[in-house]
Amino acid sequence: MGNRVLVAEDDRAIRESVTRALRMEGYEVAAVADGPSALVSAADADLIILDVMMPGLDGLMVCK
Repeated sequence: MGNRVLVAEDDRAIRESVTRALRMEGYEVAAVADGPSALVSAADADLIILDVMMPGLDGLMVCK
């Protein structure tokens, strides 16, 4: 079972809070602030927590 999580969230406070909570539970976390960065990092993740409204490329386009 994988434990690598990608958090894609443009709001810094939310991104850091979610990242901290996941790390406290033992997950390996990568955090990015925009859609293009999420696309680059997605291949290494077992789970992606993706904000829908982000700059550059929104979460729905990242999913496509």
